[in-house]
Amino acid sequence: MKRIPIIFDVDTGIDDATTLMMACVSDSLEILGVTATHGNNHLENTLRNTLNVLKLCGREDIPVAAGAQRPLLCNRKYDEKNESGGMVVHGANGLGGYEFDFEDTKTALRKEKAWDFVYQTIKEYGKPVVYCLLGPLTDAAILLTKYPDASRYIKCFVNMGGYIREGTLSPMSSVNIFYDAQAAEIVMESGIPFYMCPGDLTGDALITVEEMEHMKQFRSPVGKAASLMVDAYYETCSKIGENVVNGLTGQSMHDNCALAFIEHPELFTYGRYYCRAESKSDLCVAMTVIDYEDTLKLPLDRKNLFFVDSVDREGFSSFFMECFQKYERMYEQKYECQ
Repeated sequence: MKRIPIIFDVDTGIDDATTLMMACVSDSLEILGVTATHGNNHLENTLRNTLNVLKLCGREDIPVAAGAQRPLLCNRKYDEKNESGGMVVHGANGLGGYEFDFEDTKTALRKEKAWDFVYQTIKEYGKPVVYCLLGPLTDAAILLTKYPDASRYIKCFVNMGGYIREGTLSPMSSVNIFYDAQAAEIVMESGIPFYMCPGDLTGDALITVEEMEHMKQFRSPVGKAASLMVDAYYETCSKIGENVVNGLTGQSMHDNCALAFIEHPELFTYGRYYCRAESKSDLCVAMTVIDYEDTLKLPLDRKNLFFVDSVDREGFSSFFMECFQKYERMYEQKYECQ
Protein backbone atom coordinates (compact mmCIF):
# COMPACT_ATOMS: atom_id res chain seq x y z
CA MET A 1 0.00 0.00 0.00
CA LYS A 2 1.37 3.39 -1.04
CA ARG A 3 1.52 5.70 1.96
CA ILE A 4 1.02 9.47 2.00
CA PRO A 5 4.19 11.36 3.05
CA ILE A 6 3.12 14.01 5.54
CA ILE A 7 4.37 16.54 8.07
CA PHE A 8 2.09 17.92 10.78
CA ASP A 9 2.30 21.43 12.19
CA VAL A 10 0.41 21.52 15.50
CA ASP A 11 -0.40 23.77 18.44
CA THR A 12 -1.14 20.75 20.55
CA GLY A 13 -4.33 21.18 22.42
CA ILE A 14 -6.91 18.43 22.77
CA ASP A 15 -7.95 17.97 19.15
CA ASP A 16 -4.34 18.19 17.94
CA ALA A 17 -3.34 15.55 20.51
CA THR A 18 -6.06 13.12 19.50
CA THR A 19 -5.30 13.79 15.82
CA LEU A 20 -1.67 12.79 16.39
CA MET A 21 -2.86 9.66 18.20
CA MET A 22 -4.96 8.74 15.17
CA ALA A 23 -2.17 9.51 12.72
CA CYS A 24 0.37 7.43 14.66
CA VAL A 25 -1.70 4.29 14.18
CA SER A 26 -2.48 4.91 10.50
CA ASP A 27 -1.42 2.45 7.82
CA SER A 28 -1.80 5.03 5.07
CA LEU A 29 0.50 7.78 6.37
CA GLU A 30 4.28 8.10 6.32
CA ILE A 31 4.85 10.70 9.04
CA LEU A 32 8.11 12.48 8.26
CA GLY A 33 7.94 14.81 11.23
CA VAL A 34 5.89 17.06 13.47
CA THR A 35 6.45 20.76 14.13
CA ALA A 36 4.96 22.58 17.10
CA THR A 37 3.86 26.21 17.11
CA HIS A 38 2.11 28.80 19.27
CA GLY A 39 -1.69 28.89 19.26
CA ASN A 40 -3.92 26.92 21.63
CA ASN A 41 -1.27 27.57 24.25
CA HIS A 42 2.26 28.93 24.53
CA LEU A 43 4.94 27.10 22.55
CA GLU A 44 6.48 25.71 25.74
CA ASN A 45 3.27 23.76 26.41
CA THR A 46 2.35 22.84 22.84
CA LEU A 47 5.85 21.44 22.28
CA ARG A 48 5.82 19.48 25.53
CA ASN A 49 2.37 18.11 24.75
CA THR A 50 3.47 17.06 21.25
CA LEU A 51 6.53 15.20 22.49
CA ASN A 52 4.58 13.46 25.26
CA VAL A 53 1.72 12.41 22.98
CA LEU A 54 4.17 10.77 20.59
CA LYS A 55 5.81 8.96 23.50
CA LEU A 56 2.42 7.76 24.74
CA CYS A 57 1.76 6.37 21.26
CA GLY A 58 5.14 4.63 21.15
CA ARG A 59 6.27 6.85 18.26
CA GLU A 60 9.34 8.67 19.49
CA ASP A 61 10.86 7.67 16.17
CA ILE A 62 8.99 10.62 14.64
CA PRO A 63 11.19 13.74 14.79
CA VAL A 64 9.77 16.89 16.34
CA ALA A 65 10.93 20.49 15.86
CA ALA A 66 9.96 23.65 17.73
CA GLY A 67 8.49 26.47 15.70
CA ALA A 68 7.32 30.02 16.25
CA GLN A 69 6.54 31.38 19.69
CA ARG A 70 4.48 34.29 18.33
CA PRO A 71 2.83 35.51 15.13
CA LEU A 72 4.87 37.26 12.45
CA LEU A 73 3.68 40.67 13.64
CA CYS A 74 3.45 40.70 17.42
CA ASN A 75 0.72 42.72 19.06
CA ARG A 76 -1.05 43.04 22.40
CA LYS A 77 -4.38 42.01 20.89
CA TYR A 78 -2.87 38.59 20.12
CA ASP A 79 -1.68 38.19 23.73
CA GLU A 80 -5.08 39.09 25.11
CA LYS A 81 -6.95 36.72 22.80
CA ASN A 82 -4.46 33.91 23.35
CA GLU A 83 -4.97 34.10 27.09
CA SER A 84 -8.77 34.21 26.84
CA GLY A 85 -9.21 31.86 23.87
CA GLY A 86 -7.23 28.65 23.54
CA MET A 87 -6.34 28.41 27.20
CA VAL A 88 -9.98 28.55 28.20
CA VAL A 89 -11.05 25.86 25.76
CA HIS A 90 -8.04 23.54 26.14
CA GLY A 91 -7.10 24.27 29.74
CA ALA A 92 -3.99 25.77 31.29
CA ASN A 93 -1.76 22.92 30.10
CA GLY A 94 -3.44 22.61 26.70
CA LEU A 95 -4.83 19.13 27.33
CA GLY A 96 -7.83 19.85 29.53
CA GLY A 97 -5.82 19.11 32.67
CA TYR A 98 -4.75 15.63 31.55
CA GLU A 99 -1.33 14.70 32.94
CA PHE A 100 0.94 11.99 31.56
CA ASP A 101 2.09 9.32 33.99
CA PHE A 102 5.72 9.66 32.87
CA GLU A 103 8.35 12.37 32.94
CA ASP A 104 8.36 14.90 30.11
CA THR A 105 10.38 13.60 27.17
CA LYS A 106 12.64 15.34 24.68
CA THR A 107 13.86 12.19 22.94
CA ALA A 108 12.35 13.10 19.56
CA LEU A 109 13.23 16.80 19.70
CA ARG A 110 15.51 18.09 16.95
CA LYS A 111 17.83 21.05 17.41
CA GLU A 112 16.70 22.77 14.20
CA LYS A 113 13.87 25.27 14.11
CA ALA A 114 10.66 24.02 12.53
CA TRP A 115 11.10 25.76 9.16
CA ASP A 116 14.70 24.59 8.79
CA PHE A 117 13.75 21.04 9.76
CA VAL A 118 10.83 20.97 7.32
CA TYR A 119 12.91 22.33 4.45
CA GLN A 120 15.72 19.83 5.00
CA THR A 121 13.25 16.98 5.35
CA ILE A 122 11.13 17.66 2.27
CA LYS A 123 14.16 18.43 0.11
CA GLU A 124 15.87 15.18 1.10
CA TYR A 125 12.67 13.18 0.70
CA GLY A 126 12.58 14.12 -2.95
CA LYS A 127 8.85 13.65 -3.59
CA PRO A 128 5.98 16.06 -2.89
CA VAL A 129 4.87 16.03 0.74
CA VAL A 130 1.53 16.98 2.34
CA TYR A 131 1.96 19.67 5.02
CA CYS A 132 -0.98 19.50 7.42
CA LEU A 133 -1.44 22.78 9.33
CA LEU A 134 -3.53 22.42 12.49
CA GLY A 135 -2.55 25.67 14.23
CA PRO A 136 -1.64 29.22 13.17
CA LEU A 137 0.24 29.27 9.86
CA THR A 138 3.35 31.04 11.17
CA ASP A 139 5.79 28.16 10.67
CA ALA A 140 4.66 27.58 7.08
CA ALA A 141 4.91 31.29 6.26
CA ILE A 142 8.46 31.48 7.61
CA LEU A 143 9.36 28.34 5.64
CA LEU A 144 8.10 29.85 2.37
CA THR A 145 9.74 33.22 3.04
CA LYS A 146 13.12 31.80 4.01
CA TYR A 147 13.15 29.02 1.40
CA PRO A 148 11.22 30.10 -1.72
CA ASP A 149 12.05 26.81 -3.47
CA ALA A 150 10.26 24.86 -0.73
CA SER A 151 7.16 25.06 -2.95
CA ARG A 152 8.75 22.45 -5.23
CA TYR A 153 8.57 19.85 -2.49
CA ILE A 154 5.12 20.54 -1.02
CA LYS A 155 2.23 18.75 -2.70
CA CYS A 156 -0.40 20.74 -0.84
CA PHE A 157 -1.36 22.31 2.45
CA VAL A 158 -4.30 20.88 4.37
CA ASN A 159 -5.50 23.37 6.95
CA MET A 160 -8.01 23.35 9.78
CA GLY A 161 -9.05 26.97 9.86
CA GLY A 162 -11.28 29.67 8.47
CA TYR A 163 -14.99 30.40 8.80
CA ILE A 164 -17.58 31.49 6.27
CA ARG A 165 -20.67 32.25 8.38
CA GLU A 166 -19.38 33.24 11.79
CA GLY A 167 -16.34 34.14 13.84
CA THR A 168 -14.57 33.34 17.06
CA LEU A 169 -12.00 35.91 18.15
CA SER A 170 -13.21 38.46 15.61
CA PRO A 171 -16.55 38.68 13.77
CA MET A 172 -15.44 36.63 10.75
CA SER A 173 -12.35 34.70 11.83
CA SER A 174 -11.33 31.30 13.08
CA VAL A 175 -8.77 30.95 15.86
CA ASN A 176 -6.03 29.50 13.66
CA ILE A 177 -6.29 32.32 11.10
CA PHE A 178 -6.73 35.05 13.72
CA TYR A 179 -3.58 34.11 15.60
CA ASP A 180 -1.53 34.99 12.51
CA ALA A 181 -3.51 36.55 9.67
CA GLN A 182 -0.35 37.81 7.96
CA ALA A 183 1.05 34.27 7.86
CA ALA A 184 -2.22 32.94 6.45
CA GLU A 185 -2.08 35.57 3.71
CA ILE A 186 1.46 34.52 2.75
CA VAL A 187 0.65 30.80 2.68
CA MET A 188 -2.59 31.19 0.72
CA GLU A 189 -0.88 33.37 -1.88
CA SER A 190 2.06 30.96 -2.31
CA GLY A 191 0.61 29.15 -5.31
CA ILE A 192 0.68 25.82 -3.47
CA PRO A 193 -2.73 24.07 -3.43
CA PHE A 194 -4.47 24.93 -0.16
CA TYR A 195 -7.23 22.68 1.18
CA MET A 196 -9.25 24.45 3.88
CA CYS A 197 -11.35 22.55 6.41
CA PRO A 198 -13.20 25.52 7.98
CA GLY A 199 -14.85 25.68 11.36
CA ASP A 200 -18.27 25.56 9.69
CA LEU A 201 -17.37 22.11 8.37
CA THR A 202 -15.36 20.73 11.28
CA GLY A 203 -18.16 21.58 13.67
CA ASP A 204 -20.12 18.83 11.88
CA ALA A 205 -17.35 16.30 12.69
CA LEU A 206 -19.04 15.48 15.96
CA ILE A 207 -18.44 12.63 18.39
CA THR A 208 -21.75 12.11 20.19
CA VAL A 209 -22.14 11.73 23.93
CA GLU A 210 -23.02 8.07 23.31
CA GLU A 211 -19.76 7.56 21.44
CA MET A 212 -17.92 9.39 24.22
CA GLU A 213 -19.46 6.96 26.70
CA HIS A 214 -18.11 4.10 24.61
CA MET A 215 -14.65 5.66 24.75
CA LYS A 216 -14.75 5.41 28.55
CA GLN A 217 -14.52 1.63 28.13
CA PHE A 218 -11.09 1.88 26.49
CA ARG A 219 -8.32 0.15 28.43
CA SER A 220 -5.22 1.06 26.44
CA PRO A 221 -3.16 4.03 27.70
CA VAL A 222 -3.83 5.94 24.48
CA GLY A 223 -7.55 5.19 24.55
CA LYS A 224 -7.88 6.24 28.18
CA ALA A 225 -6.00 9.48 27.54
CA ALA A 226 -8.15 10.28 24.50
CA SER A 227 -11.35 9.64 26.45
CA LEU A 228 -10.33 11.93 29.30
CA MET A 229 -9.22 14.68 26.92
CA VAL A 230 -12.40 14.56 24.84
CA ASP A 231 -14.52 14.65 28.01
CA ALA A 232 -12.64 17.76 29.19
CA TYR A 233 -13.10 19.34 25.75
CA TYR A 234 -16.83 18.63 25.88
CA GLU A 235 -17.23 20.10 29.36
CA THR A 236 -15.55 23.35 28.36
CA CYS A 237 -17.33 23.72 25.02
CA SER A 238 -20.69 22.94 26.65
CA LYS A 239 -20.26 26.02 28.86
CA ILE A 240 -19.97 28.23 25.79
CA GLY A 241 -22.85 26.56 23.95
CA GLU A 242 -20.91 24.59 21.34
CA ASN A 243 -22.06 21.07 22.13
CA VAL A 244 -25.15 20.69 19.89
CA VAL A 245 -24.73 20.39 16.11
CA ASN A 246 -27.46 19.38 13.66
CA GLY A 247 -29.58 18.06 16.50
CA LEU A 248 -26.79 15.89 17.92
CA THR A 249 -25.11 16.48 21.27
CA GLY A 250 -21.41 15.81 21.62
CA GLN A 251 -17.99 17.25 20.88
CA SER A 252 -16.80 18.57 17.51
CA MET A 253 -13.31 17.27 16.73
CA HIS A 254 -11.96 20.02 14.52
CA ASP A 255 -8.34 19.07 13.74
CA ASN A 256 -9.31 15.40 13.49
CA CYS A 257 -11.59 16.35 10.62
CA ALA A 258 -8.61 17.57 8.58
CA LEU A 259 -6.87 14.25 9.12
CA ALA A 260 -10.00 12.40 8.02
CA PHE A 261 -10.04 14.48 4.83
CA ILE A 262 -6.47 13.42 4.04
CA GLU A 263 -7.11 9.74 4.66
CA HIS A 264 -10.72 9.49 3.51
CA PRO A 265 -11.54 12.24 1.00
CA GLU A 266 -14.54 10.20 -0.12
CA LEU A 267 -16.31 11.34 3.06
CA PHE A 268 -16.18 14.99 1.93
CA THR A 269 -17.18 17.39 -0.83
CA TYR A 270 -15.21 20.47 -1.85
CA GLY A 271 -14.98 23.18 -4.48
CA ARG A 272 -12.23 25.35 -5.94
CA TYR A 273 -12.16 29.14 -5.48
CA TYR A 274 -9.93 32.16 -5.07
CA CYS A 275 -9.34 33.20 -1.45
CA ARG A 276 -7.37 35.70 0.56
CA ALA A 277 -6.96 36.11 4.28
CA GLU A 278 -7.71 39.67 5.39
CA SER A 279 -4.80 40.90 7.51
CA LYS A 280 -5.38 44.66 7.79
CA SER A 281 -9.03 45.42 8.53
CA ASP A 282 -9.94 45.82 12.21
CA LEU A 283 -13.50 44.61 11.75
CA CYS A 284 -12.75 41.80 9.32
CA VAL A 285 -9.26 40.84 10.46
CA ALA A 286 -8.44 37.21 9.70
CA MET A 287 -11.55 36.76 7.56
CA THR A 288 -11.04 34.23 4.78
CA VAL A 289 -12.57 36.08 1.83
CA ILE A 290 -13.71 33.54 -0.76
CA ASP A 291 -14.89 34.35 -4.28
CA TYR A 292 -17.76 31.85 -4.28
CA GLU A 293 -19.60 33.32 -7.26
CA ASP A 294 -16.48 33.74 -9.42
CA THR A 295 -17.04 37.49 -9.42
CA LEU A 296 -13.36 38.11 -10.19
CA LYS A 297 -13.40 35.74 -13.20
CA LEU A 298 -9.91 34.52 -12.42
CA PRO A 299 -8.29 31.71 -14.42
CA LEU A 300 -8.25 28.27 -12.83
CA ASP A 301 -4.58 28.47 -11.87
CA ARG A 302 -5.34 31.57 -9.73
CA LYS A 303 -8.02 29.73 -7.77
CA ASN A 304 -5.79 28.83 -4.87
CA LEU A 305 -8.35 27.38 -2.44
CA PHE A 306 -9.93 23.95 -2.30
CA PHE A 307 -12.76 24.67 0.12
CA VAL A 308 -14.06 21.57 1.94
CA ASP A 309 -17.76 22.14 2.57
CA SER A 310 -19.39 18.92 3.80
CA VAL A 311 -18.55 15.78 5.76
CA ASP A 312 -20.29 12.44 6.26
CA ARG A 313 -20.70 12.61 10.04
CA GLU A 314 -21.26 8.88 10.42
CA GLY A 315 -18.25 8.09 8.25
CA PHE A 316 -16.09 10.49 10.22
CA SER A 317 -17.22 8.98 13.51
CA SER A 318 -16.47 5.46 12.29
CA PHE A 319 -12.98 6.52 11.23
CA PHE A 320 -12.36 8.30 14.55
CA MET A 321 -13.47 5.37 16.68
CA GLU A 322 -11.68 2.75 14.56
CA CYS A 323 -8.34 4.52 15.08
CA PHE A 324 -8.67 4.15 18.84
CA GLN A 325 -10.00 0.60 18.52
CA LYS A 326 -6.65 -0.24 16.91
CA TYR A 327 -4.92 0.77 20.13
CA GLU A 328 -7.36 -1.43 22.05
CA ARG A 329 -6.55 -4.43 19.85
CA MET A 330 -2.81 -3.83 20.24
CA TYR A 331 -3.25 -3.57 24.00
CA GLU A 332 -5.22 -6.82 24.14
CA GLN A 333 -2.68 -8.63 21.96
CA LYS A 334 0.16 -7.42 24.16
CA TYR A 335 -1.37 -8.85 27.32
CA GLU A 336 -2.57 -12.05 25.67
CA CYS A 337 1.04 -12.81 24.80
CA GLN A 338 2.26 -12.36 28.37
